[in-house]
Amino acid sequence: LTVLPDGNVLATGGQTKTDGIDEATGVLPAEMWNPDTNTWTTMASSHRPRLYHSSAVLLPDGRVLLAGGGAYGQAKNEKSGELYSPPYLFNGSRPTITNAPAGATYGSSFNVTTPDAASIRSVNLVSLGADTHQSDMDQHFVPLSFTANSGSLTVQAPAAAALAPPGTYMLFIVDDKGVPSVASTVGMSR
Repeated sequence: LTVLPDGNVLATGGQTKTDGIDEATGVLPAEMWNPDTNTWTTMASSHRPRLYHSSAVLLPDGRVLLAGGGAYGQAKNEKSGELYSPPYLFNGSRPTITNAPAGATYGSSFNVTTPDAASIRSVNLVSLGADTHQSDMDQHFVPLSFTANSGSLTVQAPAAAALAPPGTYMLFIVDDKGVPSVASTVGMSR
């Protein structure tokens, strides 16, 4: 499962059996979970089955890197990767972050410069990928409050480390068509 910049969750890989070996039982179609509607939708298929020891990691450009699989018993070691482009990348031009701070402290506000301020509907932090054994136990998705100004956004950082542990995050702005920007990297600290 990979949390996306818009808050939806992409499920990739796996199989209809539990042996981690039989590629013929690999699940190729991705599925998207929408937390607002609590619904799953079948999406485009990947090219290769991704079984045991596979990875799926969100990239700063909003695509998801699918890679690996295998290294278990008689499993074939899959030495390939592929890029999955979620549907939001096909909904129009992307909003642009022209400037964002390299870091922010809890409870502070910070400015994000964007020529698209009037069309922005959400600002979200997503933690960097740390994927192993088909899951990323360190995923964080943190929606942030913001105010749109002329040519910029005033964004409210998380109030405390309990909401977003200290570390490096991808900062995405998402427009009214659901299209995310390319992320800026922001460090959260006390």
